[in-house]
Amino acid sequence: MNKSASLAVVGGDVRQAYLAGLLHADGHEVRTYALERHPIEGCIPLTDLRVGFSGVQAIILPLPVQHGDMMLNAPLSNAPHPLAGILDAVPAGTLTLAGAVPFWVHARAVQNELRLTDYLSRDDLAIRNAVPVSLAKNAAVWEAQRPAGCHRSRQAFCLRTAGSPAIPAPQAANIPPARRKTYRFLYFCAG
Repeated sequence: MNKSASLAVVGGDVRQAYLAGLLHADGHEVRTYALERHPIEGCIPLTDLRVGFSGVQAIILPLPVQHGDMMLNAPLSNAPHPLAGILDAVPAGTLTLAGAVPFWVHARAVQNELRLTDYLSRDDLAIRNAVPVSLAKNAAVWEAQRPAGCHRSRQAFCLRTAGSPAIPAPQAANIPPARRKTYRFLYFCAG
């Protein structure tokens, strides 16, 4: 039984490029678009979307799918790409996967008869994605509001609420789950 599929990976950052490489390594035919700055060995770069999308079983768009005003999130592309033009090039009935899909993209997919799935709406992905996103956002807050004597370290972390002292990692593990919800910031502090 042949498990190979024909897939298109469109836009995104290095995560999308890495995904394209993994899919190719698994034996799938992978076509890429808007990843010019990160070419993937063995993948077929597309120039004409309508021709390139014909015959693919699925199109994988990035997380988040949109950047700015109705543009494809494509930091590895040499040019901006209107998201509506990409959706219009997808053949009707094609499985289209994207993350953090705004309403207008859902509406366009219905209009074009696409089978659109927002993979970030899946609980398993949303929950697993929440921790690294929260850490990244809070790291920026921490850098801006770092308490005196609290330095970055990968060795220990402290939980902190606004207006309260930092709680060292060993003690934070003993906080009941109901109380943990009151903590807003995760600080990396020197132990």
